[in-house]
Amino acid sequence: MDYREECEWTLRFEGSASFGEDYDGELDGYAWRERFYSEIAPRVLRAVFRELQDVPGWKIRPANRGRSSEDEVLVKVELEVNDDPGVPGD
Repeated sequence: MDYREECEWTLRFEGSASFGEDYDGELDGYAWRERFYSEIAPRVLRAVFRELQDVPGWKIRPANRGRSSEDEVLVKVELEVNDDPGVPGD
């Protein structure tokens, strides 16, 4: 029987923008949010994958579970266990 252990760690980003009293609100289609998702989010993801891909003994991959990538990006980080079950990683 195979055994699997898991853990979870959350890194959460909350974007915001403040506007003056003359702001038209949602009439601009929340343009600031589009900038967040097109300028900030891709940089964060690239940085995460760039840093983690070079860690020996770990496999990194995206794995969203049916949620919009604007709401959540799941990064699966899996230890590659040797043939000897008592010795994890390299």
